[in-house]
Amino acid sequence: MRKTKKTVIIIFAILILIIFSPYIKTEYLTLKYGNEFIGLEKETNMLNQAKYHKVFSYSKNKAEVFYVSDTGDLITFVKGENNDWQIQEWKTVWSTSGSADDFIWPYYR
Repeated sequence: MRKTKKTVIIIFAILILIIFSPYIKTEYLTLKYGNEFIGLEKETNMLNQAKYHKVFSYSKNKAEVFYVSDTGDLITFVKGENNDWQIQEWKTVWSTSGSADDFIWPYYR
């Protein structure tokens, strides 16, 4: 009985780690690289200023950043010739007006 209880606790801990690992990764990337992307959502000339943003992925040449305002927008940036971030792709994932409703992971809204 005691061994079963330990096994259940270990399995539960592993499941919690698996579920929350994308959030941990995103929070880490946002803390480390988030300042590079402040205000870059305005380059679309269509988005309102974000309330917050999260860095989903980051490499030296490409990054995916999720901006939240009255919409949730996933923007893919690539490094330009001047070593600055330029928008490669922009996808509105959700909107308070209901014009977009898609699922992303990790889930932020």
